[in-house]
Amino acid sequence: MKLTNEVKVGVFVVVVALGFAFLILTFGEVPFLKPSGRVYKVIFDEVGGLSKGAEVRVAGIRSGKVKDIRLKDGKVEVVFELDKDITLYKDATAQIGTLGLMGDKYLSITPGTPSAGTLEEGGYIKNTLGYADTDRLVKEMTNASEAIKLLAQNFQLILTENREDIRAIAQNLAVLTDNLNRITMENRENLRQAIANLNILLASLNRTLPTAIESVERLSENLNAIATENRQDIKVAISNLRALSQDLKETLPELSRNLNDLSRNLNLIATENRENIKETTQNIAQLTKRLDYIAQKLERGEGTLGKLITDDELYRNIASATRTFSKAGEVADKTNLYVGFRGELYKAGDTKGILTLKLQPDERKYYLLEIVGNSRGRVYKEEILPNQYVVKKEFKPQITLQYAVLFPVFGDKKLVVRAGLKESTGGVGLDFVYSNRVTFFSDLWNSGRKDRPQDKDLKPSLQVGVEYKVKGPVYVRVGGDDLLNSKLRGAFGGVGLLFTDNDLKYLLGGLRLPGF
Repeated sequence: MKLTNEVKVGVFVVVVALGFAFLILTFGEVPFLKPSGRVYKVIFDEVGGLSKGAEVRVAGIRSGKVKDIRLKDGKVEVVFELDKDITLYKDATAQIGTLGLMGDKYLSITPGTPSAGTLEEGGYIKNTLGYADTDRLVKEMTNASEAIKLLAQNFQLILTENREDIRAIAQNLAVLTDNLNRITMENRENLRQAIANLNILLASLNRTLPTAIESVERLSENLNAIATENRQDIKVAISNLRALSQDLKETLPELSRNLNDLSRNLNLIATENRENIKETTQNIAQLTKRLDYIAQKLERGEGTLGKLITDDELYRNIASATRTFSKAGEVADKTNLYVGFRGELYKAGDTKGILTLKLQPDERKYYLLEIVGNSRGRVYKEEILPNQYVVKKEFKPQITLQYAVLFPVFGDKKLVVRAGLKESTGGVGLDFVYSNRVTFFSDLWNSGRKDRPQDKDLKPSLQVGVEYKVKGPVYVRVGGDDLLNSKLRGAFGGVGLLFTDNDLKYLLGGLRLPGF
């Protein structure tokens, strides 16, 4: 069958298109045929001419291209794409390379190690190196050439300015060479003998040197092992020697002068008191004999002191007493003492002055003693005749003596339960220590109270408030007073000082008593 011209043209076009497609797929890239890869990012200070679309090589193998280059926060962000079968790790390294001396720039990637973990797609490579900038290299080579040229000019100038000196040096060298030649001729036999002795020495060294080198190597290994095992001690010793050297440098001259002065003074004293020194020496010898005699008697158990020393029962009693005093000292050392005072203002202008003594032997309990001066006084009824009473008021100090137990709650917070006397009547208290500065407190006392004879059926006194430590020993207290009785209910406030035993030691240590 004969093909028409149209068929032939169509076949030709198809063949050409297939050939063109083969060339593109072999030597180029067709975006819609190329599979998508993985995108990563890296930040450089500058990229030195790297352009969008440049090659990306992983371990020297072409594996992708640069997709975008943009400025970000004063740095250059490079976005690049790699083939999907290539995996980068978190310790990967990126740098900019050059193809040949004057070639194009490309992005070089070192993939890293699997132990560092896989770098997620879209992540940043944190490790970057410098780039090969050909222009910078040419500039540095030019600067080096200029420096060499300047050095040659300076050398030529030196030769020109010192021509006569150089000629004289050359003449002196010629004379020296002639003299050395003449000395050599005159001492030829001596030189020959010296060379022979040197050959003998070299032969001896050739026999003994390997053994010596081996011994030195063993010694070096031993010293290295010792230095390694004691490196820290050596550092400390060197540091101490350096400090000692500095101290000696500063103090040795003064010490030398002092020793010289001391030597002269001792010599003078010895000269002036020679007879006294001789007499003293004789007395010391006699005293030594007497002490030796006393020691022998003590060893034999003679005399009162000898019996005390040799009595085992007395020794055990003294040891037991010593242990008892030691335990008492430990308890006293652990006990904390607090001393302070405060003033409080109440409804209708009444006031209280309170002296506080707090003794805390451990973290679980403490003892509280307070002496209270109350402007209200103590009101009571006294029967003067049968069924005839008179109301009296006295102003005497009132005593608060309580035992407190601490219970830890909510971490470092504590609940404190107190019981005992409260202002010379039975009472209990409950405190909540919220922090080192803030404490909520409450007190209930004076049950069956008789301090107000004109009021009947009074309920016990209830006081609730908060205490805040301002700074150092200073603290303030505010709250409500007599809360169970509506007629007497009111607010109160106070300020005080509470010193620890360390504060007292500091304050008392700074006092100077008259006459001392």
